[in-house]
Amino acid sequence: MQRTIIIAIGLLAALLTAAGIMFYNPISVARRQLYDKDPQVRCHAILSLCKDKASFPRMRQLLYDEDIIVSIHAATFLYMSGDKESIPDYRNLLNNKEPVIREAAIFALWLLGDKESIPEFKKLLNDEDIKVSDTAELALEKLGVPEAEIEEAKENK
Repeated sequence: MQRTIIIAIGLLAALLTAAGIMFYNPISVARRQLYDKDPQVRCHAILSLCKDKASFPRMRQLLYDEDIIVSIHAATFLYMSGDKESIPDYRNLLNNKEPVIREAAIFALWLLGDKESIPEFKKLLNDEDIKVSDTAELALEKLGVPEAEIEEAKENK
């Protein structure tokens, strides 16, 4: 009896596939949603794909999305996934016009342990946005930069 049910399900699946009716695959749906015009749909898709390494290249593109919230979601997703290939993108974002994006980039580079970004963090100590400068200082401290060196960088505007 059990074998008959399994064979029947297999035949049904084959017939539906032949008829062009696909089974619901949440990963493929979420991958398509990464390209949706609605920022909320893109954000939801980012959160749905937290373990899908095949989506990382698209996530890196979303770091530059016109919607700040989408960019932040992508940044969070990538640094929490430990994606070191996104480091050059984060470095580019250190010069973004939006303070919240600069702050997210600092945070991501710090959490990824990117010591090569230390010179850029030092420049950001004098950023016009206090959150950016504070995050840069914290990142420098956490990356092991001596306090005297941080203070010197603050004074060299």
